Amino acid sequence: MEAVQNLETELLTFSGRPFVATPETLGELVDSADLLGDAMALRARYEADGYLYVRGFHDPELVLSTRRELLLKYATVGEVDDRHPLMDAIEGDRAGLRHVNMRTFTESLRTGARYETMILHPRLIELVGQLLDGPVRPYDFRWPRLARPGEGCGYHCDGPYMSRGTDRHLSVWTPIADVAPHEGGLMILEDSHMNPELRDGYLQMDADRDGLVWLDDDPQKVQARYGSRWLTTTFAPGDILVFSMNTLHGAFDNRSPERRCRLSTDSRYLVAGETPDPRWNTDTGEELNPHGPGRVFYPGLGSWANEDFQDEWKYVDEAGRLKLN
Repeated sequence: MEAVQNLETELLTFSGRPFVATPETLGELVDSADLLGDAMALRARYEADGYLYVRGFHDPELVLSTRRELLLKYATVGEVDDRHPLMDAIEGDRAGLRHVNMRTFTESLRTGARYETMILHPRLIELVGQLLDGPVRPYDFRWPRLARPGEGCGYHCDGPYMSRGTDRHLSVWTPIADVAPHEGGLMILEDSHMNPELRDGYLQMDADRDGLVWLDDDPQKVQARYGSRWLTTTFAPGDILVFSMNTLHGAFDNRSPERRCRLSTDSRYLVAGETPDPRWNTDTGEELNPHGPGRVFYPGLGSWANEDFQDEWKYVDEAGRLKLN
């Protein structure tokens, strides 16, 4: 708790809206590293809290080598400024972004050797299996994210986006470097996984069929309606945050004074043998276009309240070039 309360709270905003941080509105994620090796205790905490935060789960050197691998690719299109040390991820001018084939570029982000080693690590697969009480496999799709200064992530649950198959699956968010809350660290709404209004309404929806957008852009309003406190921390390389499909989450705006981009990834896993949501899985190796053809997963570059999924999915032309308004 103390670590969160000592933040520079004037830097905390969501969609530009200031967040009033008090002990009643903002708390610290509970570290479950001490439970590793005790599958029953891990599962009990995950089911009770709707999330599991494990500090220092991965080898930090693996995470930092993954960071370098990804940033080298982002630097080629000007997303980060290579006049600064690469690992600082200082915002670039994005001059090459409109000229690159985004289909191949985003595929290269998702299939890098170090990146795959991290998100498919046997130790992580084992942990997820303990939480889901069975052998697991990853979804085929992966979600690397670069959050530029000024960008965040809208409030939502993953359930409506992953609802066309098994309910025995979960999400893992991995910060790929140090990430403070004011740099866009993920935030979980305490007790939201048990909220009856979400359970009986929003979580019964299908994001594509029902045209879902972000729940709201006011963190205090979301908090009052759906849960208790917002929970976050200052993340370090090696940390992971696991959460259920019913857990409401989002991220503060990245307000890095150094104009540093936040780098993270989402990966998702299901019990082996269960039916995956076909939007995120393919048995043929063909390109996945879960929200319609002619798109790539590339978060940011504007804010549309995620109408037509535009905050995260961008239209491209036949040559794979971005088509931004």
